[in-house]
Amino acid sequence: MVKVRGLLFYLLLLTGAGGCSVVRQVEDIPADDYLVPASLFGAREIGQDPTPERIKAAIEWEDSSILIIPQGEGLPSLRFGRDNTPDFRVFRRALDIDVLTIPFKVRPSVEGFPEQLNPNFSAALYLGRRIDSYHIKPLARGKRRNTVSGFGGGYGGFVGLGSVTMNPFVTRNAITYEYEGLVLTGGAAAIYDAKKFNMGLAMGSDFLVDKNRENWIYHKKVWFGLLFGLNLN
Repeated sequence: MVKVRGLLFYLLLLTGAGGCSVVRQVEDIPADDYLVPASLFGAREIGQDPTPERIKAAIEWEDSSILIIPQGEGLPSLRFGRDNTPDFRVFRRALDIDVLTIPFKVRPSVEGFPEQLNPNFSAALYLGRRIDSYHIKPLARGKRRNTVSGFGGGYGGFVGLGSVTMNPFVTRNAITYEYEGLVLTGGAAAIYDAKKFNMGLAMGSDFLVDKNRENWIYHKKVWFGLLFGLNLN
């Protein structure tokens, strides 16, 4: 169990290598609907009470200004120039569809076997919930553009295909040969958006599809791994 924890800690360190810049600098924010602070609109001053903390609004990032168009709130649109943009944060939530690769899996000890690091490749389709956050800051002295920092991440489930090495040792000596078995793999994942690709941690299990599944010691057993992905939407 101690060794498993050590391996998991190592996985977290690898993921954290990208985490040193988890909140990254971006040039602008994508045009979309966001949750923006209600205080930007001075909602209390125009008679809205109680005031919601955040209001859904479309944001259009232009060369010299930021346009904020509230959705169905009866509030006026706002346009901030680069030199009078306030300090505020916006959020958006969306459905996330990714193609994932899992380059290796850490399998906990089972039936006398020590913890295993298996480099067998797996590919999966991920479906989950994505959250993006952007922090827009006022124009700093000597700068031509507003500073914008962003974070993206999410959580969800995945299902896919992979391969595993089958031999006498992992089948309780039920076979006398070695081959690559096909498995259905599935589980849950937490993903961080590293801008050009996604990365994260996964926890899942494998289902061997051939006749040796009942003898395979890792059949339906939990594994942990790193994942990398490409956002499809």
